[in-house]
Amino acid sequence: MSLFESYEKQYGNLTSDITFKLGKIPQLNGGERAKEVHDVSILFDETKELIEQMSLEVQEMRSDVRSKFQNRLECYRKELEKLTTEFRRPRYAVRRPDRKDSYGFDDEDNLHEEVLFDTDMRAQLLGNTERISRTTTKLEDGVRVALETEEVGGHILQDLSEQREKLQRSRDKLRQADSDLKKSSRILSVMTRR
Repeated sequence: MSLFESYEKQYGNLTSDITFKLGKIPQLNGGERAKEVHDVSILFDETKELIEQMSLEVQEMRSDVRSKFQNRLECYRKELEKLTTEFRRPRYAVRRPDRKDSYGFDDEDNLHEEVLFDTDMRAQLLGNTERISRTTTKLEDGVRVALETEEVGGHILQDLSEQREKLQRSRDKLRQADSDLKKSSRILSVMTRR
């Protein structure tokens, strides 16, 4: 089983738990309701984090299979958006006792959604933290590659400098040999004339 498929299994379990709990919340009141809403909020956070992990995994895939998994991931995102939209409906909100209309009944327009707001803020903070962490890792990788490239470049320059010195010494030896040959040629020429 691939890592992405393992994530898919986790995603299925999380969304099943969310759906089950969403079915229970409307029948609950008071502390039980608040606890269940809080638990569902945590499940949403975990599912959003899992979607991020799945997205990173898809980005690392070979290009020939990436589009297939990208489509599956998009379906999961849309499903999670639908569940999130459902969860934000008033029937899942935690009611505050002090929110009554002028007749003393719960005012549906004034339902307290602090838990949902906190969940969204937490999810955004987690997402931002994760993005910062990924950016930091990429920057560190970039710096490491730059340093490695600089080191390799230094070695290449040193090798080139050594080769240049060898070439200059070889050229000097060739000039000396050429000069010696010319002298020898002159001596031979003088000797043949005699």
